[in-house]
Amino acid sequence: MAGRGKKNKQTIAESLELDGDTLPSLDGEESAGGDEIELAPGSRAGRYMILEQLGRGGMGVVYKAYDPELDRRVALKLLRVRRKSETRADRARDRLLREAQALAKLSHPNVVSAYDVGTIDTDVFVAMELVEGQTLLEWLQESKPGYRQIIEVLVAAGRGIAAAHQAGLIHRDIKPDNIILGQDGRVRVLDFGLARAASAFEMSAGPGEQDEKLSAKMKRAKKMAETLDSGGEVMSEGSRLQTPMTMAGAVMGTPGYMAPEQYMGGDLDEQSDQYSFCVTLYEALYGRRPFTAAKFKDLKPKVTTERIEAAPADSNVPNWLRRIVLRGLSISKEDRFASMTVLLEDLSKDPWVFWRRLIAVAAVV
Repeated sequence: MAGRGKKNKQTIAESLELDGDTLPSLDGEESAGGDEIELAPGSRAGRYMILEQLGRGGMGVVYKAYDPELDRRVALKLLRVRRKSETRADRARDRLLREAQALAKLSHPNVVSAYDVGTIDTDVFVAMELVEGQTLLEWLQESKPGYRQIIEVLVAAGRGIAAAHQAGLIHRDIKPDNIILGQDGRVRVLDFGLARAASAFEMSAGPGEQDEKLSAKMKRAKKMAETLDSGGEVMSEGSRLQTPMTMAGAVMGTPGYMAPEQYMGGDLDEQSDQYSFCVTLYEALYGRRPFTAAKFKDLKPKVTTERIEAAPADSNVPNWLRRIVLRGLSISKEDRFASMTVLLEDLSKDPWVFWRRLIAVAAVV
């Protein structure tokens, strides 16, 4: 996990347009909050020695740490649990541990490895692979790759996402900042801080009470979204850590990459990850997202009515590739690909490569 430099305070509206940061803390009692824990260099978290802080976000802090038992450096992600209610804190902590343990069981070359999970006081930490490299966005800006190189990198990232789906996990915050190209040449998906078991449903109330809680939660989400217009300020540094836990029906995620069902408070699943992946792919191919707006209130109707921007006049993205991306951006889940695996198979079928091989065979004959 690469560190990020500090940024100045920005309004959420500015973050939406410039950084695409995750909407912070829309989830009430189980979100970030409570007492702040600071781990100074040289202190210990379990067996890990803290070296330095790498970033901070809505739900915790990431540190560079040293594991003396295995003689390696790791990224230690400390996730805070709100202490307002011990019952809710216990439930939130149990859920975090369950998800972290599920992630630790996922071993794939295109997913940042989770080595260990544990607790410090009432908070949860995850020891993860420390990856030095560039985010997808940094790579795009520096390398100016062609569409074939972009496909190669995104297909690799997609394999990691597909592996997580097969393990029963969804990511829920796929974006260029959460895809990293390591110095070893390997592409990895990171920050599963929003992930949860795909089949989990966290609300145990009865139907009437459940509807009432969902309504209250959506009102809180709407109030937070309205700060895009009112200029409410948040700390945008360490956006990889802005990972509030959510209940069903809550609005969460990074506005520029959220699926329509995320805006409408619907259930999230593998198809939602597929949508966010295609937004990321679109941005990588065209240099801008399929839906552009300076404010949340202007972005939502575009996403939920599929008003996709026209391709730039100077674009060299072939029509076959655009059709694939647009299918992944369908409003209806049923109109998207059956799975990430099917999407990746279609992305790998470049007609130009097929015809080039055919011509080569014909020339030999």
